[in-house]
Amino acid sequence: MKTIKRITSDTISEFAEKIEQAKENFIPMLPFVRMPLHNFDIYKFFSDKGIYLIDYIEDEYCLYHLYHLSEGDDTLRATLILPSNWDKRFEIIEQSIPHIKEWFLEEDDSKKFIIQSLEYGEIEYYPTLSHYLIPTIVRNGYEPKYRMYMKRDGSLPLPQVTELDEGLSETNYSDDLLDDVTNFYYDSTSNYRYFTNCTHDEFLEMLEQDFTIRNSKFITDDQGKIVSGIIVTQDLEKVWIDNFSVSPEYNNSHIGEYLLSKTILDLSKDYPDETLYIYLNRDCYDAISACENNGFVPFEFWTDMIFER
Repeated sequence: MKTIKRITSDTISEFAEKIEQAKENFIPMLPFVRMPLHNFDIYKFFSDKGIYLIDYIEDEYCLYHLYHLSEGDDTLRATLILPSNWDKRFEIIEQSIPHIKEWFLEEDDSKKFIIQSLEYGEIEYYPTLSHYLIPTIVRNGYEPKYRMYMKRDGSLPLPQVTELDEGLSETNYSDDLLDDVTNFYYDSTSNYRYFTNCTHDEFLEMLEQDFTIRNSKFITDDQGKIVSGIIVTQDLEKVWIDNFSVSPEYNNSHIGEYLLSKTILDLSKDYPDETLYIYLNRDCYDAISACENNGFVPFEFWTDMIFER
């Protein structure tokens, strides 16, 4: 028996009423540092960009809000998983997660469904995706990917940059490299420990930004093939070292640490007041070691739970 009801613009009041109840009885119990952007009233108003669902389970229910980053995005994401009862949250989730998986397979045509949950740190975005969800979601066939955010301690000295091995060269981004860069990140690099944390369209948009063009760096081999890369982006007061990746054949070499050190050195000269951030897989040991050697410290730990068709 199907228990999930999809909310429309005509029935959003049903969803809004339950959000109001959650604001009083459930959300205050969640372990997060409240920030101005945590405005749960946004879920009380219908938007075509979101998918609003209620899973009715006997006398209880679970609310879901799902979304795609952009039109054509093949990944469905969650911002809200909200049981009706704090004391019964485990029982409700145990029953509801199989229902939302079934709904995804039957009602949505996305290739992937991602639920991202905070394990440790001051949550910034979706506090309802709390760590208590993780065991149940993983048991229902979602593959966990363990990520972490790191930021550089600006009080530490700048890194020393060593020489590259013979045959390797450093290059900055240019439009002539677009096809090679896209191929490196989306086609040729099968290094599971690294990941590209954006859609293909977002990736192409990044490479049109002046800040990214000026600061992104790559290493090529003697055939001109890209074997390592860092895309640098800027978001408000933060500079992100995104999509830090090394070809599998260069694992355990020092080219990743070279590229990171050189990027930090150049950014620190041009933007001395900016804090540098990076987002990594926790089992990407080479990258983490390179970051730690260059003054980065972790401050948030996440689990991305991914279900693929």
